[in-house]
Amino acid sequence: MNNKKRLFLCVSKMFICILSVIISTTLIESKGYTIKTELINEKLLPTEQLVKKEEIVEEQPVEIVKETPQKEVVAVETNYQPPVQTDPITNIRNDNAYTGTYGRLYVSYYNVALYDYNVNTTSDLTLQTIVDNQDSAAYYYNGGKKVIADHNYQGFRVLINLNVGDKAYIKLNDGSIITYRLIYKSKGYNTGPDLIDINNNSFYDMNSDIIMYTCYEDGIMGTLWVLE
Repeated sequence: MNNKKRLFLCVSKMFICILSVIISTTLIESKGYTIKTELINEKLLPTEQLVKKEEIVEEQPVEIVKETPQKEVVAVETNYQPPVQTDPITNIRNDNAYTGTYGRLYVSYYNVALYDYNVNTTSDLTLQTIVDNQDSAAYYYNGGKKVIADHNYQGFRVLINLNVGDKAYIKLNDGSIITYRLIYKSKGYNTGPDLIDINNNSFYDMNSDIIMYTCYEDGIMGTLWVLE
């Protein structure tokens, strides 16, 4: 009896040992597989995510969109009426500015009172005084021609930018208007007794009805006009 019990106990212990070994081995292998799997996943997952991110960047490149400028919308007046063009003579006739002792000269934007020095009347003023005064240009007779002179800094520099064919007007004291047309313009010199162009030709010897001149650079700007 005792021998049987001992044998049974030994067998039981052996069985328990064997079962413990089997269970332990199974757990170890199972745990090892889990750890290995987790390690593999930890190594592969970032790589897989990186590949996916790179693929997304390649498939969806950044595109720079340029803003299309908008066209300015201009309002159009449907009831627009062009300004009424008035005849310069009409404007001159309606101008009440002082006409001096002879009349008033209108050339482009410039206009000035004309003071007769020796054509119709004999002035008590010197020719230089008439020219020096404000709103005053000299109207005089010299070299067989009528002449108008004034300083360029008082507005007579308008002669410099005129073109052949441009018009000038003189409004007389009685309200009548004389029209002149420009036929010649040249830089020249005032020698005292004579006015000459750059070719030494006398303005007085050229065909014209009136001469207008002003200071220009180191000489004069001379212009010849005929009655229109």
